[in-house]
Amino acid sequence: DKFDLERRGINAEAISKWVKDRTDIGIEVIRPPNYTNAILLGVFLFAVSGTLLIKGNSLDFLYKWKYWAITSMFIMFAMTSGQMWLHIRGAPFAHVDRETGRTSFIHGGSNMMFVAESYIIAVVNGVIALGFIMMADAPKDPTNINSKYMSYGGLALVVVFFSILLAIFRMKHRGYPYSLLF
Repeated sequence: DKFDLERRGINAEAISKWVKDRTDIGIEVIRPPNYTNAILLGVFLFAVSGTLLIKGNSLDFLYKWKYWAITSMFIMFAMTSGQMWLHIRGAPFAHVDRETGRTSFIHGGSNMMFVAESYIIAVVNGVIALGFIMMADAPKDPTNINSKYMSYGGLALVVVFFSILLAIFRMKHRGYPYSLLF
C-alpha cells in the first residue's frame, strides 16, 4: 500500500489520516502558532504612531481630499483587477511552460487568472483613469496651449490602454468579436 501524493497532497494532516487508516495509530499534528497577523498589526501601529509623531499636532493631511481620492483609487484598482479573488484562491504568480520555458503572465482561459495578470489589469485601469483625469482637468484653463496637449494626451492614453484591456479580454474569451486598435 502506497501513499498517493498526487491525489492526497503532501501535508501532515493527510499523512496522519493515511497512517491512522492503515495502522490504527493516531498521530496528532500540532502546528506552530502563526504570528503573521500580530506582526502586521504591530507594523501598522508603528507606522501610524510614527506618522503621528512626525506630524505632531498637525493632522491636516487627513482632511485633504486628494489623499483620500488616491487611496480609494488604489483600493479600487486592486479590487477590480481581481486581486482579492486571487488572494482567496491562492493563484500562482505566473506559469512557465516546461517544454518551451516561456513564461505566461496572462492565463488563456476565462476561469483562471494569475497574480501578474491582476497587476497588469490594475496598471491598465490606472492609466485609463489617469487619461480621463487628464481630459477632465485640461479645460480648466482653455487659454493655455498645454491644456490642449494634455487633453489630447489623455485621449490617447484612454484609447491605447482601453485597446490593451480589450486585447487582454479577447485573449481570455476567444470568441469575443470586438477590438479597438490591437
